[in-house]
Amino acid sequence: MSVAQDIASVRTEFEKAERETNPELKVLALEEATSLLASLDPDELSEAERKLVANVRLSHTRRLLVQLVSLRSVSMDAWFEYIRLLFDELRPEVERLTETDAELKDHYGQFLRLWGAEIAEILQRQRSDAS
Repeated sequence: MSVAQDIASVRTEFEKAERETNPELKVLALEEATSLLASLDPDELSEAERKLVANVRLSHTRRLLVQLVSLRSVSMDAWFEYIRLLFDELRPEVERLTETDAELKDHYGQFLRLWGAEIAEILQRQRSDAS
């Protein structure tokens, strides 16, 4: 498969994720898109292709951050998958976008708080039990 086809596949998976309303299926499509991105060899990309990939990552991360606020009934398992993507795979884009856009930062914070308090309580309880 050519680099252009690989980039087209990445875009297709991101667009699939964007249209998906089921949070669990959405995160699977996002994972597929980021896996495809990770498989691209930067040494095989032209400067124009590198810019296109960076733009695709940034624009679809922006779209995800916009949609996060609507993911109110996501399971804890799926939430962890989103957190992994946001804290790992898409971290540079998330940081860039949330530093420059207060609304996206708010959406991101709301999503983190969905299960954040419960997770903190569980971790605190585990620490107390271990003492």
